[in-house]
Amino acid sequence: MWKAYKYIYYWLYTWNRGLWGESDLPELNAVLALSLAFVCNILSLMVLVYIATGGLIIQPGIPKIESIFLLLIVMALHYFSLMHNGKYQRIEKEFQNESKGERKRKGALALIYIFGSMVFYMFLLFFGIWLKKQGL
Repeated sequence: MWKAYKYIYYWLYTWNRGLWGESDLPELNAVLALSLAFVCNILSLMVLVYIATGGLIIQPGIPKIESIFLLLIVMALHYFSLMHNGKYQRIEKEFQNESKGERKRKGALALIYIFGSMVFYMFLLFFGIWLKKQGL
């Protein structure tokens, strides 16, 4: 699982570098995208628990300070796991020998993970609102 996560980072990093170049810090952009997707997955899980329990376990609304603190911790964990001390360069070397077909196939899965995490979270929010209006 960690290898797949590193691959998603590698794909995002090389995609960003190809689009904007080294001056736009593609390694940091990839960390930010993975952090955002990770937080969306955590929040999706919270929404699912809220919906499944009718709000008995998790109450709506997270204070801003805790939200910012959570995001900073997730970003720091991603930074130290994937970027710190040139780890992104070692990750790039690990995956750079893939074929174009393999990169295209795995790239589609990487994009599905990143954007799918965000879309699924937004869907769950609207679904939760709809359920609440239905009185369920």
